Amino acid sequence: MYDVISTVIMAGLLGAQLVLTLVLLKGDICPGQRGRLHKAFWFLVAGWAIVTPFSSFSALPFIALGIFSLRSKSGKTRQSGPIPVLHLANGFAVLAVLMAAVEQGLTTGLLMLSQVLLVGAVTAHYLLVKARSRLQAFHRILPVVGIFAAMMMALMLAVSSAMLSDQESAALVSTILTSLGLVLLGVCIWAMHLMRQTPPHVAQLGVAFCVLLSASTIAIAPFM
Repeated sequence: MYDVISTVIMAGLLGAQLVLTLVLLKGDICPGQRGRLHKAFWFLVAGWAIVTPFSSFSALPFIALGIFSLRSKSGKTRQSGPIPVLHLANGFAVLAVLMAAVEQGLTTGLLMLSQVLLVGAVTAHYLLVKARSRLQAFHRILPVVGIFAAMMMALMLAVSSAMLSDQESAALVSTILTSLGLVLLGVCIWAMHLMRQTPPHVAQLGVAFCVLLSASTIAIAPFM
């Protein structure tokens, strides 16, 4: 079970890391937001530390991202941390996820791709709201990315089930339906601020993260 959870977490960490990098490099953010965004990277450092015992390659993004976070100012600043180190950490993160996908096989690898978008986007959204980001476009775009990733995940599960025997597919019906039901619930919670036309809330995104993490874990477990 720990291997399954670590696989999902790795995929989510990669997606969140790429989104935060995009915000840091291309977003129109003030000095205060930049400092709070630097703090958010520590959450990802902790995540890579958690999965390192289950994937030796995860030590690479853990070390590189840790160095970036240590050398970044957490107060008001107009200067980003050492960007080349951040790019190196992103490259190591991609390598870690790719190696995990190769080790687990094609089916798990395809499901991990959808989790990079799904779990990664909701993690990044949670961290951006926690950092009090004023980039309103991301509050609209990231839930839409989540909806796309949910549809992609459903398609991947359908294709993966079709590759199994009739007996194996029948045994997975309840698991797949449970996973998809949780994905639908998680995405609805995530996009609630869009439907109500209100600002997103940390508690709302935290609940959505937990639901989607559970859904992804349930979905990928039978194929590992």
